[in-house]
Amino acid sequence: MKIAIRGGHNFLAKGACGLIDETIEDRKVYKAVIKNLIENNFEVLDVTPGDCDVNTDLKLGVDKANNFNADLFISIHFDKCYDKFDGPLGTGTWVCEKGGKAEIYAQNIVDTISEGTSLKNRGVKTNAKLYELNKTIMPAVIVEVCFCESKVDVDIYREKGPDLIGYLIAKGICKSVNKEISSDLPQVNVENTTNSQNNNLFKTNATAKVALDPRDNPSTNYKDLGEIYENERIKILAEVCDLKFFLPATYWQDTLNKESSPIWVNSKQTVLNVDTNATVINVLTELDARYTPSPDSNRMGYVKNQERLFVHKIENNYALATYLASEGYKTAWFTAEYIKLD
Repeated sequence: MKIAIRGGHNFLAKGACGLIDETIEDRKVYKAVIKNLIENNFEVLDVTPGDCDVNTDLKLGVDKANNFNADLFISIHFDKCYDKFDGPLGTGTWVCEKGGKAEIYAQNIVDTISEGTSLKNRGVKTNAKLYELNKTIMPAVIVEVCFCESKVDVDIYREKGPDLIGYLIAKGICKSVNKEISSDLPQVNVENTTNSQNNNLFKTNATAKVALDPRDNPSTNYKDLGEIYENERIKILAEVCDLKFFLPATYWQDTLNKESSPIWVNSKQTVLNVDTNATVINVLTELDARYTPSPDSNRMGYVKNQERLFVHKIENNYALATYLASEGYKTAWFTAEYIKLD
């Protein structure tokens, strides 16, 4: 069976943005779907276009799927409805019309995601006007993993992780063709559970220069979730972030004796000091800060020779690091050969 799959939008025609960024997260999920489908002997084609305008983005993905003569088309997205929302909104799928094979795939996918994560099940909806659904020549499903602005949804997504979501989508596809998935179930992110047992296990990488509000969203219109005191140590999360004056983080909640759920903090240099553990070296002009660990990624910004930054992790030839961009910190991918760890 041939399956075409893509991540929705791109970094020039970006998708929804709330507590998480749709484009950044759907890139993680669709790659996990591909991995699990290949492990289960499906023939898979990645039809995710590079950075381009929205019309080109849609056409390239659909054309590649049609030329591949795929038996199924899957497009991964994250939804958004409000500026912010504290309650659950859930996971859902879209098809062009009900009554065909696409509905079977869509129903099994949304049911499997909901059952495996506790995300609210929004079911299968129809929209014959969506390009990815009406221009494909095979059964096509758009998967909306969760809502970017829903605190409940995002907390669940961050806890379960994109690898599990990708596994569950693949499991739903397998179920639709009467096949048992043979991939190993990914482990859920247990970092918070481990850290909640002992403050000594809570690893930090930044200091609040002044008292900071832990925010429920990256804006000036937010709900204050607690208190981060002056000189308190916090943890900036290892997530790509290009929101100018905000970064995702966690802090230690003394009253609960555990690490907080992910929150947002002001990332201006005047109020936050992020640790450094690496130096930029051997750069003649500028080292690009990228949205994804790929030479084809759009550029977020840059650093110069001898600048200091904090490296969260290194994967293959790229380092995910937090760096000072103008007045505030951001987190991006850099070519690792130009980064020297202390």
